[in-house]
Amino acid sequence: MKRLLKFFIKDRTLAIRYLFIFLILIYIPMVLYMKFVYIRTIDAVEKEKIDDVEQILRQTSQSVNFALYNIEKGVYEITEHNGIQVGVKNFNDFEPFYKNRISEFIREQFRILKNNTSYIEGFACISTQGDIIASDNDIVINIDKFFESNSFKKLSIGEDDFLWQYGIYEYIYLKSSDEKLLFLIYRIVNLDDSEDVGYCFVTINPDSFKSLYKDTYIGNTGGVVICDGDNNPVLNTKNYNIPQTVLDNLVKDNKFNKMNNVDISGQQYFLGISRLYPIDWYLVATVPRDELTKTVKKNLRRNFMPIILISLATALVIVVETFILSKVVTEKEMAGYRLVVSEKMNEKLRMYKHDFTNHLQIIWGLMELKHYDKALEYLIKVSNEGITIKEKYEIGIPEIESTIFPILSKARERNIEVTLDCMTLQSEIPVKIYDLTKILSNLLKNAIYALDKSESDEKKLIIKIYDELGEYVFEIINNVPIISENMRGKIFEKGFTTKGREGNGLGLYIVKKLVKKNKGSIELHVDKEGNHFIVRFPH
Repeated sequence: MKRLLKFFIKDRTLAIRYLFIFLILIYIPMVLYMKFVYIRTIDAVEKEKIDDVEQILRQTSQSVNFALYNIEKGVYEITEHNGIQVGVKNFNDFEPFYKNRISEFIREQFRILKNNTSYIEGFACISTQGDIIASDNDIVINIDKFFESNSFKKLSIGEDDFLWQYGIYEYIYLKSSDEKLLFLIYRIVNLDDSEDVGYCFVTINPDSFKSLYKDTYIGNTGGVVICDGDNNPVLNTKNYNIPQTVLDNLVKDNKFNKMNNVDISGQQYFLGISRLYPIDWYLVATVPRDELTKTVKKNLRRNFMPIILISLATALVIVVETFILSKVVTEKEMAGYRLVVSEKMNEKLRMYKHDFTNHLQIIWGLMELKHYDKALEYLIKVSNEGITIKEKYEIGIPEIESTIFPILSKARERNIEVTLDCMTLQSEIPVKIYDLTKILSNLLKNAIYALDKSESDEKKLIIKIYDELGEYVFEIINNVPIISENMRGKIFEKGFTTKGREGNGLGLYIVKKLVKKNKGSIELHVDKEGNHFIVRFPH
């Protein structure tokens, strides 16, 4: 050691070089690890954002489909009215008095439908004999042009009783507007369905209909539009110039209700489509990829910067301190003091490396538990106030969190891979919290027991909490062992157990009673992923 110190004192330039090499060896792994954490954080946040957009796309398409169904159902009930069928067929045979009665009856039916369905704007009813039987004052039908149109041909040769159209057509327009129309044509058939006797035209109020999706927020520059089968926007002018081949490929590959990364005009977008039934149209959600993580990237860079500056400052202090000391002390003093300085320097570096690595490991741990916001908050606290870890995964209801996470800790101790996919619940849900904690506790303990007893090398426990069609859904999945078919029908019966002498057959029976008590439902679904215990509670 003394020889080494004398060597460093004699050749100060070489000593500084070695010091720099030592610092580089310390800080390069830290920088690489920081970059790794940054990339994984961005990927995790992006995935979470995509999941949110996919859920929005599904919910929006359900709303639009429901509105279309209500319109079609209302018009169908009118066209299937026996009196209207007979009246339209024999309209020319009636006296003027009865013609007026038929027309007024049809108008009244459509007035009732408009009151019940806010999306309908106007209507008209014609016969195959060329008579306009009833209509709003604002709608104009050119019967001759209609019977010559492609719309009429499609209805004549098609199997459906109705046809949705969007655009400007010669046979229908509004007196008050020359814009494109979204309208529905419905066939009126005679009583034995053997022939068409007339047609109903129903125009849709564009502002009312667009309210179903135009305010859907999926980013500052993202949006949701409706496109027809030819990729033309319906009731919109903006469709991000999506290439037809992109939509065709998504439809061909059956990639509905999933966000897909696509290149549009040299820019990366996430694009998802949802089919609108029974129209051959699609609800299209588009959002620039950068927008999903733009804010997170900015915050990460801003909060990584103090850590980087602190690291550089520490290294600089060490270098300056070493350089000054090597200059001011004599060669004799340096021999003794250099050892002390080197030990202190090594101690500082070790402490700093250990402390800094701990920060990164804690951030990584929070990411693995999907605490992305908490990881970001921790970074801010490290740079400003020091180390303070008080975070936990937030489901929104402390009683549920305190029920789930101690059990999950036991699962991980048994080498069970745990995956959580949980939404944040409102503080008030229509279930007694005490009952819900007992339900989840029983299901989780049963799943962990089964996994622990299994001899499989791959043991997975998945917990999902999500909102689906107006219901809170709690889903517990264990991949092994698969419950046999003959046991599935008995699994919730009192006294039935798969644990042998270790069980009493009351756990799932109590779960079922508690679910029923809170007006919910529980089912067991088994597939290649494993056993799914699915509990639902209506909002």
